[in-house]
Amino acid sequence: MPAEEQTIVELAYPGEYLSRLGQAETKTCKIRLSRKGQGLLARMYASRGYNMQATLSHDCDMSSLVVQIDGQAQGTISVRMDDGYLAAEEHYPEYIAALRLRGARICEMGKLAMDPGVRSKHVLGAIFHIAWITAFRARRATDLVIEVNPRHAPFYRRMLRFDLLGPERMCERVGAPAVLLHISAEKGRSLIQQFGGQPQLSSEERSFYPYFFHPDDEEGLLRRLSVG
Repeated sequence: MPAEEQTIVELAYPGEYLSRLGQAETKTCKIRLSRKGQGLLARMYASRGYNMQATLSHDCDMSSLVVQIDGQAQGTISVRMDDGYLAAEEHYPEYIAALRLRGARICEMGKLAMDPGVRSKHVLGAIFHIAWITAFRARRATDLVIEVNPRHAPFYRRMLRFDLLGPERMCERVGAPAVLLHISAEKGRSLIQQFGGQPQLSSEERSFYPYFFHPDDEEGLLRRLSVG
């Protein structure tokens, strides 16, 4: 099976309705590695008034992860390895240059585009953990950056423990303001080791990390990412 169509993990997804037997509806959620994720990202952001064409037109080393629920694409996120070009350096050149200067291997995470109806922390934890494995294990990145709207920055800082790296600036590509966020591989690994696969710790650690997979599951997930 080609890598762009590879299913990385399959999860049970709780539905919204009860069956006639009074049992909760269960749907199938798959997280897939797919190059079609770029088109989905463009459509979802266009519906919010953002222009993604300039970002998507660059031919780069990108992995797109797509969330499918009962066969329907419901969300996507991308991970791009630094090949000498990163979208973030258009507006934050000095911050990207500083990372490169100290020898960092940088991955850039594309903005998450998820249907508002998908609220499962298990699903969101799963797709972010696979993105982390793609960046920090498969690509051996030392640092992950993302540009987000300032209104969304608290979500990424609270739920994924990103740190603020660059101040608010206007992002011409999407016609909206942005800030630059950053997380190191060391910090990400530490949080996964401490909380991964332990949803019972969610009252203690109010982020997605308890809903990540257990650290022992990473090798199997990494092998699936390498297929094809």
